[in-house]
Amino acid sequence: MGIEARQLGELMPALSSLTGGMGSLNHWMQPSPAAAPAPRLSNDELAVAMTVAAAPLPALEMADDVFLAQILRMMDMLPRRADDIVGGKLRHRAYELVIGRYSRQALEFLATEALQSCRFFPSTTECVEILRRWERADSAALAQRAAAAASRAEHQARFDDAMQRLSAGEASQDEIDALPEQWKCIAETRSLLWRCDCGSYALRRPRNPIASQCGGD
Repeated sequence: MGIEARQLGELMPALSSLTGGMGSLNHWMQPSPAAAPAPRLSNDELAVAMTVAAAPLPALEMADDVFLAQILRMMDMLPRRADDIVGGKLRHRAYELVIGRYSRQALEFLATEALQSCRFFPSTTECVEILRRWERADSAALAQRAAAAASRAEHQARFDDAMQRLSAGEASQDEIDALPEQWKCIAETRSLLWRCDCGSYALRRPRNPIASQCGGD
């Protein structure tokens, strides 16, 4: 099975070995001073971060009927509306049909939010609205968000570096040829590169750059 097809939980050892226990990604997993510069990633770290960001998250433990009953009993501390005439078993079945498919963590979030913010026992519709605000915060989900943020930041930093070298006229032709096609197009719109008739790109120079790079006179 290829690394791309494995779940994020299986990829964590590879990420840890490359980054020294999350290493460069710690910046994205823990609060840091706003002025602190984002650490740069090596090619290997970037590759793993991109894989982790795209990997399926491991499945959470789903709530069973007993756990759902416990959550409903917790919310029973809230008063019911005067028009609530649904019987206990029927009420439990209605909530089971609507929110029984959620994870234990999500239902714990529901109970906490309901007890803190609801004046009455929430309807099934209100429960769904609260559950829409729930976001996974387990270690795998946090690692995935950190990996995604780190890879985005690294790609942006590499793009900025490339544009700066092009602007300063320091990029070699090999560097230009190795740039992603989209970056070359952006550099062309910024008047940093010429697109030659042969389809290649070259640094924009004051005098006949196309001819000089393509072998013309």
